This record gives sequence, C-alpha cells and structure tokens, in this order.
Amino acid sequence: MTDCQHKIRRHPRSGILKRLPLPQLLIGMMLLQSAPQVSQAEPLPFRAVYKATAKGIPVVAEGIRELTRLTDNSYLLTSSVDSWIASIDEQSLFTWQSDNQFLPTEYQYHRHGIGKDRDAILKFDWSIHQVLNDVQSKPWKMTIPEGAMDKLGYQIKMRADLQHHYANSTPKPELSYLIADGGRVKTYNFEILGEEYIDTPVGRLNTVKIVRLRDNNKRSTIFWLAKDWDFLLVRLQRIEPGKSFDLSLKKATLNGIDVRVN
Repeated sequence: MTDCQHKIRRHPRSGILKRLPLPQLLIGMMLLQSAPQVSQAEPLPFRAVYKATAKGIPVVAEGIRELTRLTDNSYLLTSSVDSWIASIDEQSLFTWQSDNQFLPTEYQYHRHGIGKDRDAILKFDWSIHQVLNDVQSKPWKMTIPEGAMDKLGYQIKMRADLQHHYANSTPKPELSYLIADGGRVKTYNFEILGEEYIDTPVGRLNTVKIVRLRDNNKRSTIFWLAKDWDFLLVRLQRIEPGKSFDLSLKKATLNGIDVRVN
C-alpha cells in the first residue's frame, strides 16, 4: 500500500528570485504575501465551510470541502454534507500532471440517512484504461477514454481552465468534461454566464457564474466561483422538479490564508 492510500479517509461504513534593487524586491515580496497567486494552474490547498439547505427538508446542515496535497503531485479532494438525518461524503484522489492535466486515481461516494443508503468506489487503472466500479459491493469494470474524470474531481480541472482563461484573456473556453458516472461515460457541458458579486460572511466576493448545460430544462446546476480567490466555490445551487439543494460559503482558507474581503 502506498503512502497516498494510507492517507485516504475511509468512510465507515521554488523558484529563484532575480537580483532586484531592494525596494522592488520588498514590494514584490509584499504582493506575494497579500493574496494567493492565480498565475499557476497547480491546485492550491483549501478548506471551505458551507451552509447547506434543501427544499422540503426543514434542516440546515453543514457542508465542508477540502483539498489536501499528499505528495508533490498527488491530492485528495473531499466533500461532505452532514445533518442529524442524513450524510453525503465524496472524495477524489488524483494526480496533477506537469501539463496541467487532471488524472483521477480513486473516487468514493457514500450516502446514508434519508432514502436508500448508497456506497460506491471507483478505481481508475490508466495502464489498461479501465475503471473498476464497486457499487453496493458488486464490482464490475468499464472501459474509459483518455481524459475521463470522476464526478467530483473534474471541478479542479474546470478551475484550472478558468484560471488559464482569465490570466491570459483567451476566448471563452469550452468547458466540457468526460465523466465516469452511473455505469457509463457522460459528457458534462458548462457555460460561463458572466460575473456576479455575492455578499457572504467573509465579505463581498466577485464570482464567475457557471451553469451546467443539460438536454432539458428540468434540472440545473449553477456554480459561483470566487474570481480573486483561485475560483474557490462560493455557492452551488442544484434545482430539480420538486426539490432543490443549495451550498453557501460561511468561511474558508486558501493556501493557508483566510478568505476575507475588507
């Protein structure tokens, strides 16, 4: 078992400074410390706490998302929503390649509480381009194409694509991702709707609003990502017939810095 595997949470059930004049060097160092930099696509560790609400269920839950760097290019992304009546836990173990590509290694999903419990573990074997699906302790294999991702970790790749777009003023990117989901490979398509300021407990954040495009208008998923904070998730809204789910940011740290707007 590798070090990375030891660190996965199981659900129970340097650069060289150029020689600059001292005043310029000091100014540069102050700017580097003032806020996280977004010129590099390498994922920045973060921990964010959210208020989670669901239509039709009189319960306010807490959601937590966290990205942890395990080794030089290995990361663990976790997402959880917990209340006294239900819990949903997801995690994506992946590596970040030198060409800014996301390569998933393992994905887990666990839902317990209201409704039918569900447990799923997907293990990606890129040597043979297959994913082993262990759903409800019934394992089976599926062939996957180059570039396929899991249904949580793709958000890290989307963040890198947005970062590149805004840092380089490129034309609006086509945000399209192949996702191993539900026993087959699906295509998740997104559209940038524009920028929008959102008032949060940490201050007023400038966000990029993105919607997932679907074949029908019965369901929608909208993301608000903080443009000045490495496209950290500020709000997520999922709407389906008769129900909805909303995550709203309460507090966060990014690369060891508190997210706060004066």
